[in-house]
Amino acid sequence: MPARKPKLRVVGPDGGKGRTVGKKPAPLGDDMAFSLSSVSGKLSTLTYWDLWFALVTEMDFGNDLGQLATRVKERSRRGCPEGRDSLERKLSHLRDLEKRLSQLGLGIADVLCAAGTLAKSELRRARDRVLERPVREREWSKAMRTIPRERRYAQALRGRWSQFPVPPTPYAEKMRSRFKTKGFYSERQTFKVSHRLDGYVDRANRLLSSGSHAGAQALLRAWLTTVIEIMGMADDSCGCIGESFHRGFRLYLEIPLEKTGITDSVFFPDLLDFLIWEDYGLTNAPIEGYFRRLTPTQGDLCIAHLRRQIGELKADDLDYQSEEALTLLGQVVAEQARFGQFVEIAREMGSREWLRIIRLVDRAVKRRRRKLAIEVFEAALTPGFHLKFLTERYEQLKHGKWNPDSRK
Repeated sequence: MPARKPKLRVVGPDGGKGRTVGKKPAPLGDDMAFSLSSVSGKLSTLTYWDLWFALVTEMDFGNDLGQLATRVKERSRRGCPEGRDSLERKLSHLRDLEKRLSQLGLGIADVLCAAGTLAKSELRRARDRVLERPVREREWSKAMRTIPRERRYAQALRGRWSQFPVPPTPYAEKMRSRFKTKGFYSERQTFKVSHRLDGYVDRANRLLSSGSHAGAQALLRAWLTTVIEIMGMADDSCGCIGESFHRGFRLYLEIPLEKTGITDSVFFPDLLDFLIWEDYGLTNAPIEGYFRRLTPTQGDLCIAHLRRQIGELKADDLDYQSEEALTLLGQVVAEQARFGQFVEIAREMGSREWLRIIRLVDRAVKRRRRKLAIEVFEAALTPGFHLKFLTERYEQLKHGKWNPDSRK
């Protein structure tokens, strides 16, 4: 039997035995690795996460962080075992590293040069940590702790409440005390939940009857967020919570803004962000036709806000929400009859979804603009999931037939 390799010991100045030198622990991703100096002399501290991302980018993605970001997003869409949350946190850190290097005027090669021999020793670990292993919470970087999805979702639910004439926050706090914050509501329990939710809508109606429009608006805005949070922990197979939501949301949209004192620049961005992030389909029916009654100035405000959101959401790698914002933009443009924007938006939409294209075409046909309707189709007929269906509808329209109902 081969002899065991003796442990290395540190010998003190007096010749006595010191402590045993054990194996050096593996670094955590957020541990400081080294410093990097820009051309201007600005010093920046880089972590092991920064080094690992740089190594993988250099080895597998031609020093292009953008290509690595695409790979991470593809893995998230495919539903890999690592999990979406872990991948989103890695993507958040990657984008943060990309931004920091850009500000320093440096690239991946500069990072690896500054890392020296550390780059070689971390080579094997880099692939494992970046491409395979889930991120552990105890080593989240700052960018991983505040990912865009969580930040923007919180903004959509509560971000502008302090700007309302009557803040919704006190109402929301009282409401949440009457519902679970953890656990789950079974299908049977949702009947009681919806009954309780209906009570708040009745209260809002009483406030409106007494002339307290700002108070009713605040109560219902708090209520909308409360319902969305409840939906995340409830089995609403019977649809009773959804029915309550429709009733309350329609009432919220009917409140005259001029009687509440809220400004358009607060109300409409708050509403649009809520629509983008509401992910249960609860707002689809009540919001249909809503934008027709807006003034041209209010329509301009909505269009400009949605345009900004589309760009910002794409930059944050929130592609699904960016598509939702684009769908809303098409709805505003259609209902406001902004015909000059139809073709451009249809080209932007492509054939990834069918309903938003049909909405534009139907609006043009009903306003006797058949040529524009055909142009909308032609702009949208690019490779996409609904290309076949939209092509069939395009051919029907060219032969003088039109029915927006997808079942006919």
